[in-house]
Amino acid sequence: MLQCYPMSSLKRSELIESLDREVRKSIAGAILFNEKVAASFGLNGTDLQFLHLLELREAATPGDLARWSGLTTGGATVVLDRLEKAGYIKREPNPSDRRSTLIRPVAARLRKLQARYRSKGELLANAASAYSEKELLLILDFFNRISLNSEVER
Repeated sequence: MLQCYPMSSLKRSELIESLDREVRKSIAGAILFNEKVAASFGLNGTDLQFLHLLELREAATPGDLARWSGLTTGGATVVLDRLEKAGYIKREPNPSDRRSTLIRPVAARLRKLQARYRSKGELLANAASAYSEKELLLILDFFNRISLNSEVER
């Protein structure tokens, strides 16, 4: 439920504390939801996050995924091996580096995952509809500034 905080009733420090609390609640809820989705597809949380990263980028090298996830290249390879065996990704030769591969999600498998997130997307769109374009740009700027993994977007 959306809580409104009148600007005159809270000090800046209280607003920042409230924002911190709400962001942490949102992150915790997202992690728990993602774990539930992952389990329903026979995946673990890290596997699912790799698929999210691949969906956002369409393709990546194993080194990119290791860097974005904070895993070693060996750890990323283990995740990619599991995802490939389960049919969620395919490895292709990297046209810009013959020593490397590109990892791409398998579209049909990705669509099944995306269907599980449709209600979350509708919730986000509903919440966003209450804000002007200027306010949405401000919210987007905020999330860009606090992004835990800004390298994914570069």
